[in-house]
Amino acid sequence: MAFTHTYRVRIGPWGLVARVCLDVRQVEAPPPEARVIGGSPVWWVPPPGIVPADEEWMRFGLGLVAGRLDALRSGAGAVVVRVLAWEVPVLTDHQEEVAAAAVVECLRRHYGIDGVDIGVTFDREGNRYRFTWDTSSWSARLGSGPDAAGR
Repeated sequence: MAFTHTYRVRIGPWGLVARVCLDVRQVEAPPPEARVIGGSPVWWVPPPGIVPADEEWMRFGLGLVAGRLDALRSGAGAVVVRVLAWEVPVLTDHQEEVAAAAVVECLRRHYGIDGVDIGVTFDREGNRYRFTWDTSSWSARLGSGPDAAGR
């Protein structure tokens, strides 16, 4: 069953909003368009038209919970997370890290996948939000994605 989730945060003078629609299910074999998450039996299908930075951060967020998603598997096969839709309604207030936060929060609220705490603060001097994922902090610059943030 697919779920749509709206991620919202507002701490400083502006906020971040994004909507994601996910469908998570076990399959015998992943579809050809699916991409593996790390070395796990968890696969994902990005939404059509997603920009590369958002895609990289979304993959990062799914990687944080891949072990928990694998626990949904019963027997052989694979778990596939299909991102059916991704929308950022206010592009001027967008940070690509939201893609990771939105998928993790959607999985937590609608599929019971927990264990990843997401901290969000607003850096007034840098005029951007800073995210923390468990004990590691990433604060990537616009257009750089998580690999450039020291992962």
